[in-house]
Amino acid sequence: MRKLLLILIILNSMILAAQEGSEVFFYDFVECYYSDKETEPILIYENLNGEVIEELKPLTELNCWYKFSISESKDGWLKIENITVLPSCSKNELNKNIELFKGKWILASTMKINIADLDVEPKNGVKFYKRPDLTSDIAYQSGKFLETELIEINGLWAKVSFLVNGNRIIGWLQRKDQCAYPWTSCPYQAD
Repeated sequence: MRKLLLILIILNSMILAAQEGSEVFFYDFVECYYSDKETEPILIYENLNGEVIEELKPLTELNCWYKFSISESKDGWLKIENITVLPSCSKNELNKNIELFKGKWILASTMKINIADLDVEPKNGVKFYKRPDLTSDIAYQSGKFLETELIEINGLWAKVSFLVNGNRIIGWLQRKDQCAYPWTSCPYQAD
């Protein structure tokens, strides 16, 4: 019995060690993704308006997206905390060192954030605020899936833009309603 227990402990330790560094969700940051509809490479800059240090080619593999954790924004630029390639491309070279481009910058113009596919009445749906504050007026409320364009961040709030019936809506999305995973519908968390 002791041998079996020892074997189980060793196996469990090996499994946990293998999973270390394979985190998918980074709740301390705004997360966004690069749409698989984009055809231009993602340019990574040394600093704001700086030199291009890397071009990430659009991914051609099925079910593979670049997912970025963002720590800061300024004037249309996003500061990278880490980059992962998910879900089907876990062996991608970037996943070996997700912080390779930490502190570098990308333009916000092609980064996306979704909201969950709720299929509920708008009054029960996700709120987009006029300011990054829960006491702010609501700019829009949606009970349906939306793909939004990331404009900037403020702490864990994301300022996003999207079209509804031909009208451009801009609003702030709190962290719990942000979904950076285009291959799935993120769970909705009620207030």
